[in-house]
Amino acid sequence: MTNYKSLPIMFRELEDGRTVVSNLANTYHVLENKQLLRDVFELGQCKDKNLLNELEQKLFITSDSDFESKVHLTTSAFSKRINKDLTSPRLIMIVPTLRCDHHCSYCQVSRVNADLSGFDLQSSQIPSLIKYITKIEKPPYKIEFQGGEPLLAFDFIQKFYEQFVIEVGKENFNIVIATSLSLVEQSIINWCRGKNVGFSTSIDAGKKAHNKHRKLITKNSFELVQRNINWIHNELGKDKIGTVTTVTRDGLEGSDELVDTHLALGLTGMFVRPVSSYGFAEEKQAKDISIADFMVFYKKLIRRILNENLSGTLLIEHFLLIHYKRLLSSPSAAYVDLMAPAGYLKNSILIDYTGNVFGSDEARMVHRKYEADELIIGNINSSELNLEHSTKLLAQSFNFDVPGCSDCVYQGSCGSDPIYHLQDFGEPIGVKSYSRFCELHKSIFDFIFELIRDQKYKDVLNGWLNG
Repeated sequence: MTNYKSLPIMFRELEDGRTVVSNLANTYHVLENKQLLRDVFELGQCKDKNLLNELEQKLFITSDSDFESKVHLTTSAFSKRINKDLTSPRLIMIVPTLRCDHHCSYCQVSRVNADLSGFDLQSSQIPSLIKYITKIEKPPYKIEFQGGEPLLAFDFIQKFYEQFVIEVGKENFNIVIATSLSLVEQSIINWCRGKNVGFSTSIDAGKKAHNKHRKLITKNSFELVQRNINWIHNELGKDKIGTVTTVTRDGLEGSDELVDTHLALGLTGMFVRPVSSYGFAEEKQAKDISIADFMVFYKKLIRRILNENLSGTLLIEHFLLIHYKRLLSSPSAAYVDLMAPAGYLKNSILIDYTGNVFGSDEARMVHRKYEADELIIGNINSSELNLEHSTKLLAQSFNFDVPGCSDCVYQGSCGSDPIYHLQDFGEPIGVKSYSRFCELHKSIFDFIFELIRDQKYKDVLNGWLNG
């Protein structure tokens, strides 16, 4: 019988008693119990040849004769994984205005009233903006307009589009406008027709939660977003809008209503996350909903969604899908929060209404609350760059040698978010045992292994990979 030795592994016991093991190649295997972990990797007493063969193929164990080649394969896979996160494309976010017609309780950037002046990026800055974008990124360009409410500066968006088409060609970029949709007009829809422009909007978990936390003076934010989603579907097509859901305590009982709303609107995708305390978001919101609270909601939501799929209705929850892709090392698994080194700066930048440049939207939020000027990378009107602080943040965001990450079973699939931990702990690494970031993502990864134990749910998730 072949004598095997263990290659480097990480492991974690699941709630059902099974044990997940992983390695530097970001390969996973689930053992039925913790004793089996000891038998295979410590005592060498496992006699299940099929299991041993599978573990050998996945680079968990090796024979003496194959040791060097298996180490080489492991390190090669590790370097490819790191390189993939280093070379993913960059999302370019632009804030044409900080003005907003909503007053959301979890707003992270301290929006200003819609009638105020001095909070807009001027149209005269568009040439400098385009020059900056084309200097730091290559096509195809991914542009997202954020706010405030960017539709309050729709003339800026129109002028940017027209000048960007001249500069790079309309086939070399796409634009997403992140908006509440409350200000959509026929003229806006007419302009968007036939262009590579789409929308992203928010639908919270139920009418009550949505209207309470996404406040309009008319108190009908939920009704408006539904009406205008239907309007966009009818006029522009169902592929022109996506949704994001922020779960607050008021929405914890709204999982079924959230699904029902998406189905009634003919939406085939959603992205669901717990409320965050970034920037000016009311800290009470994040404290009032624990990750454990969110996961109770989320598990119920996901099981409902999976069962809808089994009944023939396509509905994809993209937050779960992103985590599943990361576990599979999918080529399309790029997501800024789940990258190591971090996606900060190298995979995203944000240009705000002042022309200042930040490494992420979250960096803008932290800067606005704490006046942390070291997070300003530069300005579109200047060739000077301030990269010293950001370089240090990135240098500390490789998670393979970070306390709390280096021995985590999900190290290869998870990421590092230095801005999150900078806000919560005052430094970019943080204390992982107290980190909501870590608790959230580990909980989702655990849940996926719980789900795919059932083959019918695994089949649905695999079907989503091409969705």
